[in-house]
Amino acid sequence: MKKIVALLCYISSFSIIAQINFQNNGNVLGLTANTGTSIFGGSGVSFVDYNGDGYDDITLASGDNLPVRFYKNLDGTFFVEENLLPILGDYSYKTRSVTWIDFDNDGDKDLFLTSDTDGNRLFENQNSTLVDVTIVAGFPLDNVHTYGASWGDIDNDGCLDVYLSNRIGDTTITNYLFKNNCDGTFSDVTDSVGLTNSSALTFCSAFFDFNNDGYQDLYVANDKFKPNYLYKNNGDGTFSDVSQSSGTDIVVDAMSVTVDDFNSDGFFDIFITNTPNSISTPTLGSILLKNNGNETFSDISVVSGTSLDSFSWGSSFLDADNDGDLDLYVSCQYTQVDNLPSYAFYKNEGNEQFSNPTGVGFVNNDYKSYACAIGDYDNDGKQDIVVNNDANETPSLWTNTSSINTNNYLSIDLEGTTSNRDGIGSVIEISVAGNKQYRVVLGGESYMAQNSFIESFGVGNATSVDYVKVKWLSGLTDILYNVSVNQKLTVVEGTALSSADFDTQNAFIYYPNPVVNTLKLESQQRIKQILVYNSLVQQQFNVLPDIGDYRIDFSKLASGYYFVKIISEEDIKVIKVFKQ
Repeated sequence: MKKIVALLCYISSFSIIAQINFQNNGNVLGLTANTGTSIFGGSGVSFVDYNGDGYDDITLASGDNLPVRFYKNLDGTFFVEENLLPILGDYSYKTRSVTWIDFDNDGDKDLFLTSDTDGNRLFENQNSTLVDVTIVAGFPLDNVHTYGASWGDIDNDGCLDVYLSNRIGDTTITNYLFKNNCDGTFSDVTDSVGLTNSSALTFCSAFFDFNNDGYQDLYVANDKFKPNYLYKNNGDGTFSDVSQSSGTDIVVDAMSVTVDDFNSDGFFDIFITNTPNSISTPTLGSILLKNNGNETFSDISVVSGTSLDSFSWGSSFLDADNDGDLDLYVSCQYTQVDNLPSYAFYKNEGNEQFSNPTGVGFVNNDYKSYACAIGDYDNDGKQDIVVNNDANETPSLWTNTSSINTNNYLSIDLEGTTSNRDGIGSVIEISVAGNKQYRVVLGGESYMAQNSFIESFGVGNATSVDYVKVKWLSGLTDILYNVSVNQKLTVVEGTALSSADFDTQNAFIYYPNPVVNTLKLESQQRIKQILVYNSLVQQQFNVLPDIGDYRIDFSKLASGYYFVKIISEEDIKVIKVFKQ
């Protein structure tokens, strides 16, 4: 009976349907046209808060011989263009993508630029000044024809690594994986970790955990004639190519890797844009790959209604009306005069079905569009879309003006402590009346794009969320219960948000984790002995507890990971805890 009541409450909470509407306010809010000549594939975009003031800023890659454009968000009212790159040095060359990441975990955003003409650049944020550290960090200045850059942590050491997607024909240049050495330098580990070292026309990639084993896998989109790659992280610093066995080795003119959980089953899916059916080879239309949860994917593009026939580039999942499921926006190069869609908006109707509704705004959306990204420029809980259009066109800022006071939201910002500071790779799970939603924080995705690091969840007219659970790459899990809606919640890794870890089979509980002074154990079995080891498996102390008094004093131990071996009357368990 309780389950029936919960289900009815959930249905009721999402019964109010907000009227979806998007209005282009790019000009009004201060964005300006990119004067210059058109370039193949356009330029990338970031919708990340680069100065840490709590508002999503916009950064646009440039055209030929044009500077990167930085638009600072002034309290959600309008944007002002500023120059953040060093005065010395010529940085007015053609850049393809821009990503803001805290590669040194010092609490401020650093900048990485890619280029297919002049080499890539890494800028470290030093006292609010961007300093070119490309050479010092170990990146080559040679042109390797890079389009997209995706950041992830391949070995869960808390330091962000980067995969470079390089696109150039008739060359031996390949894609490259640079590992962060956690000391300000990077090393090329492409060969040693088992990634395919052959040239391909690659636009972009994304790190995400496709099989929920706690390690970052890698999906790579290849344009023309070569299959896409899915690399499974083996958990030991190496990868295995599972493209064929997983069913993700499709051959298309792949432009994007857009990752999200559109059906809320806890496994992340992939959307890939494509060229028109008249020229795409050999698979037609854009592709929606559903994650089956068993390390395989199924192409459900046609049956789901998302097989777009156009020259498609960037795409983004977002909950446009905050009704609790993810909709989909796609930007296209064609205009209406070409008699093919200039954009697409798909509304999630549930049951793995999408509709293509009219009357949802996007009036005069007739631009040749490329990269797009989502964020919330005015912190109103409704996600907006920024699109980098062709040269001499003002970028579009499709402001979400959907009906007010209908559906509620919860926005979540992460701050890693043991994991990387940006929380990249972390999976966020929420529950509303027992129904769950999932998000993953990515660092470079879609087509040369970077979405806001703030993850947004629509919750209908629910007034509270059962719980918010964050699974960090460190292995820690933080949980906060009975969370109020219509707020931006910051979750710091390893804080009091952690819940007790519970072993249902043997009714064994240990808490808190992380621990400050005392770790408490509860067990239906008598615990006879407790041994504590550090991360090098060196024994720290041995406890012979009194019956029922199962407490471990961590107060004199240094901060870090420890293994606790618990010997009871019937079995032996080893748990991993973090000492703050």
